[in-house]
Amino acid sequence: MSHRIIQPIGLHAFDMQAEILLWFAAGHDVLWIPIVEVGDGPDAIARAQAEADALGKPYLLRSLEEFARIPDGVRGWVFPAHLDDTYAVALRIGSEVTFGTLRHPVTGDAISFRTDTESAVGFAPPSLAAQPQSTV
Repeated sequence: MSHRIIQPIGLHAFDMQAEILLWFAAGHDVLWIPIVEVGDGPDAIARAQAEADALGKPYLLRSLEEFARIPDGVRGWVFPAHLDDTYAVALRIGSEVTFGTLRHPVTGDAISFRTDTESAVGFAPPSLAAQPQSTV
């Protein structure tokens, strides 16, 4: 399965954006964790691992302005550090940040950070607690 589809948040845009703004207003640290796709082909897992290594660790964001630091053109999960799941995704293109959700390309079901999308290709990501956090 692929994370190729980002669903614009449409009618729920204000709700999701307001929720994200409230996380910062409440003083929560917010994580942005890059989403790496595993494509097709015999070297797909190796390519995905190389991309994950190049993107580095999750980003710890302490203000809305810090979304300017996330890599350009890379989707990532967004959620306050005290929670363990999210449906919110952020993508920065230039100076614009878009928030949305991911949907399974076949079923249309919403995909969360905790949705198992990788075991079918033989990869299981480490638990959130085991993932190192960026100090940047």
